[in-house]
Amino acid sequence: MFSISKRFVLPLFIVLTALLAPALAGVEVWRDPGYDIFALRKVFVLPIEASLKAKQESSVVPQSQRKSELDGWAVSSLREALKKNKPIVKASDALIKDLTFLHKAADPGDRETFFRDAAEISYQAAVEVTVTQKMDVKHVPEEIRTYTVYRDVEVRDKHGKVKETIRIPEEKTEVIPAHDVEYLSTRCLVKVYDIADPNGDHKAAADYSIYREYQGGPVMKVVENIIRASVRELFGQTSQLTRP
Repeated sequence: MFSISKRFVLPLFIVLTALLAPALAGVEVWRDPGYDIFALRKVFVLPIEASLKAKQESSVVPQSQRKSELDGWAVSSLREALKKNKPIVKASDALIKDLTFLHKAADPGDRETFFRDAAEISYQAAVEVTVTQKMDVKHVPEEIRTYTVYRDVEVRDKHGKVKETIRIPEEKTEVIPAHDVEYLSTRCLVKVYDIADPNGDHKAAADYSIYREYQGGPVMKVVENIIRASVRELFGQTSQLTRP
């Protein structure tokens, strides 16, 4: 389980919609009061960590396409969240190309050097996105339900004329076989780091989770939705998941 911080968090629990069925969603947001994330103008997204385990491999796009889509969703979400600042937001790959062009060592694995080089071209913050998605299976045992239905019966006289109608109760039994129910669990953690302090703790974070019964549909759309919703929540915008 992800943990944002032991420091003060602002909890918000809401019921949203994802795919075609109701989803239970929860989010925790924390911001360092001494760091103004709303003033950010130049930001880059670190390589996104994603552990996506859908029911069918075909429902998860190839690795190369997945990386491009994840980067794109994060970058566009940050641009939208910071649009009042006319921001410059790039994925780490794009930033590496810029730094390489400037003959700088551009290795995101060397965090301190990478942050220092980015700071030299006026970048202010790095955003880290971690997404996990998996299927949970809940076994539901056989259930026997007994209920009452009512049948209307006409009462006639000796001439065949209807005298009255009475309702007769009838006991019914329904057997619901044992079965498994699949749930799609998706979680996104977004953290903002001050690149002037490469070894320091994050300055803001949003931890968003969605848990819903899976009834089919494009699971990657849920991933897109949760990335966008996490960024909106982090920057104080009302989150809303959309149908695919």
